[in-house]
Amino acid sequence: MNRTFIFGYLQGVIEAAPAVLSAAKTDEFAIAMVIQHLRHAGIDSVAIHDFLIDDAHLDPRMVSRYMNLNADELESAQANILNQAR
Repeated sequence: MNRTFIFGYLQGVIEAAPAVLSAAKTDEFAIAMVIQHLRHAGIDSVAIHDFLIDDAHLDPRMVSRYMNLNADELESAQANILNQAR
């Protein structure tokens, strides 16, 4: 999977996030989504981590926090973020 595709996926997640989310919550939602979907696509964790920090310039602490979650925890985190949009 190339970086252009991953950037496109990240941008799509950001654009599809509810407008009522703050910029920080939108980034948090995008981080959780990208990690979950790229893991599912078989991308190794180091490549995901490096992409989110080095290429997408997202918050390293937030990326690290979400990298340690399993798929169920990532889904719960996404649901919690979306619930804040209500």
